Amino acid sequence: MIKDQLFIRGSVLGVLIPTLVFMIYALIRMDGDFVALYYELNSLNIHTHVMSLCVLVNAIPFFIFIKSNREKPAQGVLMSTILFSLLIALEKII
Repeated sequence: MIKDQLFIRGSVLGVLIPTLVFMIYALIRMDGDFVALYYELNSLNIHTHVMSLCVLVNAIPFFIFIKSNREKPAQGVLMSTILFSLLIALEKII
């Protein structure tokens, strides 16, 4: 039961970190207008590049969890990263 909770916490962390990184990028770039930033990046055809860089930040908690021998949260972060990467690849194809 506890290991399932740790996996879920790692998954939630893996979703929150890229979202927060994108929000910080939007605050710096467009003064917090997230939708306008997405459409601007989409018109420049680089939105998938920025989203990939936001997901890349998940490597930090993943390696921290691996170094501290906490495999279940690391698996959750890795699962979130893979799902984000598949969604970004799907969006790039479409």
